[in-house]
Order: sequence, then C-alpha cells, then structure tokens
Amino acid sequence: MDDIATRVGIVTGGTTGIGEAISYRLLDDGFRVFAVQRDEREAEEGRRKFKKHSDADNIRVSAHDLSTAIGCHNAISECAAFFGRIDILVNNAGISDEQTVRGLLECSDEQIDMIIDTNLKAPIRLAREALPYLTSSSGVIINISSVAQFMGRANASAYVASKAGLGGLTRALGLELAPQGVRVVGIAPGDIETATSRSPDLVARRKRIQFKKPVPIGFSAQPKEVANAVAWLVSDQASYLTGTTIVIDGGLSAF
Repeated sequence: MDDIATRVGIVTGGTTGIGEAISYRLLDDGFRVFAVQRDEREAEEGRRKFKKHSDADNIRVSAHDLSTAIGCHNAISECAAFFGRIDILVNNAGISDEQTVRGLLECSDEQIDMIIDTNLKAPIRLAREALPYLTSSSGVIINISSVAQFMGRANASAYVASKAGLGGLTRALGLELAPQGVRVVGIAPGDIETATSRSPDLVARRKRIQFKKPVPIGFSAQPKEVANAVAWLVSDQASYLTGTTIVIDGGLSAF
C-alpha cells in the first residue's frame, strides 16, 4: 500500500458502537475515513463528534441505506468521488443480535429480509462496487462478523445465518481476490459492551431467553478491542493473512 497518510478507509456503521471506535482508530493512525450510517440523524451526530476530533478533509460522514443495491452503489461512488481512492473497506454495519432476539415464529418476512439484506447482501455488494479501487491500491476488506457464526444461537436464526454467510464470504473472497493483491479478513467479536448492549430493555430480554453464556475471561470487551485488531489487520504486519476470521471473544467460543 501507499503511504498511510494518503490511504482511505470506508467504515460502514462508522459513527456508533464498534464502527465508531474503528473510525477513530483509523483517523488516529493517519487514515482518511468515509463513515456510512443508515439514517441522516445518526450521520449528523457523527459529523458533530468527528468535527471535534479531526480535520474536515480527513473525515466524511454520509447517510446511505446499505440494505439496498443503490445505497451500496452510492456509498462507494461518493467515497471515491470525495477522496479519489479506496484502500480499506470495513463491512461493520449490520442488524445486530440486540435487534433480532426473537424466536423463529416471531420473525416476519420483512425482518428476515432486512437482516439478510443488511448483514450479508450489503457486504457482497460493497465489495463488488469497491473492488476496482481496492485492486488499484492492493487494499483490504474487513468483515465484522460474530462468534454466532461458529456457535449458533437460539432465538436469532436469521441473524446467525447471516453471520455464518459472512464468514463464508470472507473465505470465498479471500481465495478469489488474493491473485489481485486484495486481502479479505473477518473479525468475529463476542460480548462487546456498547450503549445498545447496556440498555435495560435488552438486558431483560437476554435474561428471559438465556441469551448468553458467561465469558471465560470474566468481562466484556470494549469496542476499541475490535478497532485495535482492525488497525493491525490493515497494516503490512498482517500481509500474510487472508481468507480467515479472527475471533475476539474472551474465550466464549471455546465452550
């Protein structure tokens, strides 16, 4: 890759939770960042936060509905037009388990479509749209998955299926894109503490369905744990890694 100061990373879901931590870490490391959020309200809040942290030339926040083909196309096109290049694609945006804790009979067709469209179709579409730029820069695709892709999880069947699919996508694209100089790596987080995960309503729902096992290491991770992994994976220090998924779960999936 070129000098880090010229490099550009797209972070979907880049203004909240894990995505926000990734955006900040990339900015701190000298990248220019294009952060995508689903709705304009969250995008505007992100602009206010990042304005205090970084020069406007280094960060752009935009609202695009990545559950649609046109939303994915427009996000990549806007980033390329604004920064002139794309070196890193972080597929972080998704309908999380916090939003999909429900039994199979409670899961409507609309909910299934939204989960699959956002968690699986969007990363495929974004990778396809970004590939010409990533090939030019010998870039990296990072897919943020979940330990659910390995463990399964009751009452979240569509979510688990989408994350297992994302793991498969990482392996397939790792093979397909290696000859073009593009690396593809997944990250499967376990229990990450975010504002959403701490909400009283979610905690009550998780307890009701016995949602999670105790984490062997004894505590939940912070979003920065994932951001630190991303920073390493997109560096030359990880140049031999592709087509695989790194697990960050405090030992949860070892059960």
